Amino acid sequence: MGWVNCEHKYLAKYSELLSKHGYSSLRTIQPTFTGFSVAEAPRRLWASNILNYLLERQKVQRRSIVFWQFSNGGCWVFEQIVALVQAQARYEPIKNAMAGLIFDSAPCVMTIRSGRAAISEGTNFPIKQLLQAAFLVMTLLTFALVGNTPKRFWIRMLDEKLAVPRLYFYSTDDKLCDAKELETLLDKKQQQGLDVRVKRWDKSAHCAHLRKHPDEYVAEVQAFLTKVSKP
Repeated sequence: MGWVNCEHKYLAKYSELLSKHGYSSLRTIQPTFTGFSVAEAPRRLWASNILNYLLERQKVQRRSIVFWQFSNGGCWVFEQIVALVQAQARYEPIKNAMAGLIFDSAPCVMTIRSGRAAISEGTNFPIKQLLQAAFLVMTLLTFALVGNTPKRFWIRMLDEKLAVPRLYFYSTDDKLCDAKELETLLDKKQQQGLDVRVKRWDKSAHCAHLRKHPDEYVAEVQAFLTKVSKP
């Protein structure tokens, strides 16, 4: 599940890593509007469409499922997936098929500064300025209409405790994902008794760890997939 303004060609290299371990891939990139929507409904619909597709695939052939989230663009969808599999019995087969979770540069504590940077990542003037201005307006509307959505998201990420192994990639110099806040989350996951594997770098850009550290990244993914793969 890709980051904001991602393109499928960038996710393809991660699909290749999964393919080498026998996994087929469903690559999804939610629209920027959906990700930053004041309401949760568009994200919930996006997540339910993913789960419904996976349900149909499981009817054809039961497979282990690994959810791979990039930045909050992916984690916002994951947030809704967690809510749906916990609330609706019909998604129990998906919950039971979950073999692992991979988080790349995520989840992130959302601030106005990081949100403005994230929504305009990869764009140029004047689109960058327009998107940042729109984000400020949407943030004000969000607080006025539905309260502190970023805070609720972070609380849900802290409280999420699906009993499956997970792998986190992050860096201490990531301008969009606060390492200290993420490490607080990682500590809580370990306190919850979850199986947590972590790879941290001192210098590596947001969602660019594979490009910056290809050998280490691939080795971690391969080791993790080998561990969680079921016969």
